[in-house]
Amino acid sequence: MVAIDRQGLNFAAERVEWPMRASLILAVMMVAAPSALAGVLQCKVEGYRNDVFITTSPDTNQNDGHYARIGVSRGIGDRAIVIVDRTGAQTFIELNIDDTPIGLWTLQKDMRLVVSNHSIDPSGGVFAPSQYTGVCTRLR
Repeated sequence: MVAIDRQGLNFAAERVEWPMRASLILAVMMVAAPSALAGVLQCKVEGYRNDVFITTSPDTNQNDGHYARIGVSRGIGDRAIVIVDRTGAQTFIELNIDDTPIGLWTLQKDMRLVVSNHSIDPSGGVFAPSQYTGVCTRLR
């Protein structure tokens, strides 16, 4: 039997070996990680006329539940795959309607943003690359 104290840091175990404790810690981290990402970011990006919203599950207005959204309204916009770096930076790979990656949005821990955009033509060539910087604030 495993018990977790109020802070969730100390384990008291009866006949529980280390591998089982490690599995429990990993399971708790996997459940807690998505909720740390959940929310809405409002970003001001140089060269963009409007603010951009990055919305992560479960706050999107879509029912796919697997993708963040990048757009000019909360919860609505292009789909994005979220990757969290071991340093705490978050990267959003923006996808167009046919799942072609069209942008890379990297949010640093200090809320500074780097946006790299490009287009891919039907033959697979990359054209119109651009890069902008900005800053985001967490709305919730």
